[in-house]
This record gives sequence, C-alpha cells and structure tokens, in this order.
Amino acid sequence: MTMSLLLFFGFSLYAQPRAVGEPRVLVQSFEPLQMPVWSADGSTLFLNNGTMEVSKNGTNLRQASAPVSNLTRRTADSNQLVRRMVDAPMQVASQVVGLNSLAGELIFNPVMSPTGDRVVFQAGNKGMFVVNADGTGLRSLGTQYGRATWTPDGQYVVVMVEGNDGYFITRGELFSINVNTGAVSPLLTSDRYIAFSPAISPDGRTLAFEEVRTGAIFIMDIE
Repeated sequence: MTMSLLLFFGFSLYAQPRAVGEPRVLVQSFEPLQMPVWSADGSTLFLNNGTMEVSKNGTNLRQASAPVSNLTRRTADSNQLVRRMVDAPMQVASQVVGLNSLAGELIFNPVMSPTGDRVVFQAGNKGMFVVNADGTGLRSLGTQYGRATWTPDGQYVVVMVEGNDGYFITRGELFSINVNTGAVSPLLTSDRYIAFSPAISPDGRTLAFEEVRTGAIFIMDIE
C-alpha cells in the first residue's frame, strides 16, 4: 500500500503540465507590458525587465520599489555557472569544459531550476540546452524554443515558440518539455494569443505570459 501511494503521488508530482481553463487578462496598461517574473513568495509579478511590478491579483500596477535591470542576477548570485553565463556570455562556453561544444556562441537567458541542480539556457542560433549546475551533462532541448521557465519540481520547463513573416510576429505558442526525456507537450497553441515569456508561479499553479497583440499580461491556471 505504501509503495502504491508513493508511486501515485510521484506520478502526480511529475506529470506533464497542462492548462486548466482559458487564459485571462491579469493587467493591461497604455504601454506594453512584457517579461513577467514572479517574486519568490508568489505575491508579485515583476514586469518590463524588473522596472514595473503588479500584485498577483492584477491590482496596484506600479514602478518597482527597487528596479532590477536584469532579473537573472537574482539566480546568478546563487550559482557560479549562471553567474559566469551572465557576466561573460560570449566566453563562458569556451571556459567551461562541459560547454566547449558551444564555444563561440552567445549564451543567454540562463535560468536555474528551483531544485538547484540544473540550468536551462539558450546558445546563439543553436537553440535551448539544459546542463547540470556543475557544468556537466549538456543536452539539447531543441532549436526552436526560447525563454524557459521551470516547474517547481525541476522536471519540466515551459518554453515559447515564435513565428514571423519576416516583418511581423505572427505566432507565439507555449510548450512544456520534460528535461529528462525530452518529451514535448503543447500547453497553449491557440491563434487567439501570441504568447511570449512564460513564467510559472512558485506554487506551480499559475502561468503568466505576455500577449504581444494587446501588450497585456495574461495568466492561465495549470496543473
């Protein structure tokens, strides 16, 4: 019985994220709102590269009390590899043995997993990769993905896929990827939204994203 319960709860914990209901507007302004990032306690969303903030219920949109020009710095301070990716994005691949296959590529958008054991990042035009926090075990997740956000269990990332016609952005879809198996599952692929910059709340129940057409920040329940 105990083993059955463990298997049951283990499966629930690591199930591929899926949408529950339709996205809804959280906050909108005269100026476009972009790049949502949750605060550690889930009470606030930072926007526009950390210069704006809004309460999790969409109220009190305001200038950030302590603007952060690069929110990646918050995680960089806790891991040497992420810090090196932020501080030396063109050099880090040649300096870290496990990243040598990406030497010469610009490393950007590094995000450490909530469990602290892996980092997901993008490398030039080669796409998205995941690597252990010590720089070993580099794996490609695909060439078309961007701007990853982790689920709290550190087993999945949600990513965006952009489409354009050479002049305008025409598509923005969200997918989840199992970082252990590489399995991909659609999360939001409706042409009603051009969804960019996904951000999962610390409790794993809410996904925020920027909607390019309207300039609004949307949220969507997930499980």
